[in-house]
Amino acid sequence: MAEWTESAYFENAYSFIHDLNPDIRYDAKEDDPKTAKRKVIRGGSWKDVAFFLQTPNRTYEYQDTTKCYIGFRCVLTFLGRSINDF
Repeated sequence: MAEWTESAYFENAYSFIHDLNPDIRYDAKEDDPKTAKRKVIRGGSWKDVAFFLQTPNRTYEYQDTTKCYIGFRCVLTFLGRSINDF
């Protein structure tokens, strides 16, 4: 199953984002241009050839569409641990 992300999709994103946090968040409004409504899809699914099954594979889909081969997983940001946790 390919995986939805919250990141907005820009073709040249790697030229202006940081390696440690490659995340660009943007919730497009209904009247925004179509290119602003693209979200990053990672990995591949049952419909793809082996090359696209790798996690670094990055493509996009429009945020208001559904596809049977795209899913998501719930995650939390790890903010570290306090000194008292040792």
